[in-house]
Amino acid sequence: MLHTIIDLAHSFRHAGDMNGKCPIRLIACFISFSIFICCGCASKGYFQLHKPQGSSIALKTYNLEAAPRSLPMFTSDTGQPINWQDLLNAAAWADVIIIGEQHDDSVGHAVQLALVTDTIQRFPGTALSMEMLDREEQTLVDDYLAGIIKLDMFLEKTASTKWLRIARDYLSEEIDREKFEKRILRIGWPHWEEDYQPIIDAAKDNNARVIAANTPWIRYMSLASREGFDRLDSLTDAQKRLFAYPKQESYPGYRERFWQVMAGRAEGEVLPEPTESDETEDGDEEGGGVHPDLTDEQIKGAFRGQLTMDATMADSIVKALNSGSKKVVHLVGQFHSDFEGGTVQELRQRKHGIKILNISMQRAEVVALRDEDIGRADIIIYTPERVEEEDKEETVEAEEEVDAEEDTSDEEVDPHATQPTSQPATTKPIKKKDLKH
Repeated sequence: MLHTIIDLAHSFRHAGDMNGKCPIRLIACFISFSIFICCGCASKGYFQLHKPQGSSIALKTYNLEAAPRSLPMFTSDTGQPINWQDLLNAAAWADVIIIGEQHDDSVGHAVQLALVTDTIQRFPGTALSMEMLDREEQTLVDDYLAGIIKLDMFLEKTASTKWLRIARDYLSEEIDREKFEKRILRIGWPHWEEDYQPIIDAAKDNNARVIAANTPWIRYMSLASREGFDRLDSLTDAQKRLFAYPKQESYPGYRERFWQVMAGRAEGEVLPEPTESDETEDGDEEGGGVHPDLTDEQIKGAFRGQLTMDATMADSIVKALNSGSKKVVHLVGQFHSDFEGGTVQELRQRKHGIKILNISMQRAEVVALRDEDIGRADIIIYTPERVEEEDKEETVEAEEEVDAEEDTSDEEVDPHATQPTSQPATTKPIKKKDLKH
């Protein structure tokens, strides 16, 4: 395209010279317009440039044998049903494939495994990138992929400090086994071996890179939240390698959604005192939940931490592309990616013209695109919930008991520990009573 622009410009110049004049302004206008057109095309999604060839299979045909490649999936702009081959065609076009998840969606993790496996096998040089691993763990990841350490050590060394603290409480007999099991299942990645490890092993089996993309959140995300970006500036070069600064300190739309998810209100808005029914309805999924008592300053701090994670993940992806990876498949909590979330916008800031395929997985039994999912991503994949009734009852009972034991209603909420990493995002203002998790 650029060569065509130059050739046409020379033609205009030659025509002007023949008449004794050079239409400089015309050439400049033409080049500016052409560049605008080029940039516009580069930012378009795959399905804005290509027509889907297939159609999705209705949810009623869903079964364990056919899943996950048979789940209902649609383009998010037109609601056109697509099939797995359409998805792979889009993956062939993309530089980065983002899969926005809800962390406890077991069917969604099966979709990730299938897509990561198919993409790595079809497009050699594809890397797997994960929010769930941070840069400090990259050496452990590389050691595991190279066979230097075994799975048990990999799992042990990548465990979060909160896991270790609860384990120490159990080993020191401060809590019994029953309490240990209940608490350990409420934090972090409790089903890592079933949900994420198979995906890493698929990359390992196919000799693909695995990128530990995130920042050590308990340190640098929290530091940005509490003390600001100036505090990060004072750190050493070795420390600075573990995080990246956001290109912007606020992305319109993303900031507004963050306020709604964190506090159930708009920035600057004061909500009335919550009623008893409001308090009963509010949930706390994936460390998020609605905390109407948070001040704007507290939420601003939490948003700085969120942007630090977005920036670090985007920076890790771009570095992988620049260092030889042909494509990157990135697994991330969908709040970071839905509706052009912070990770997506940071990617566009860091690599102009980057081709992103954004996928969002939503739990719903539908056979057509829902209104609330219009514009959410490039592709919406609907996953059914497959929780057995007995498991539901046990989970509810366990949570009720732990909630009773660990009642923190009189304690100040720590906004830095309530990042809405995987909650479904929304495009419109929502009322506190409508926030169900």
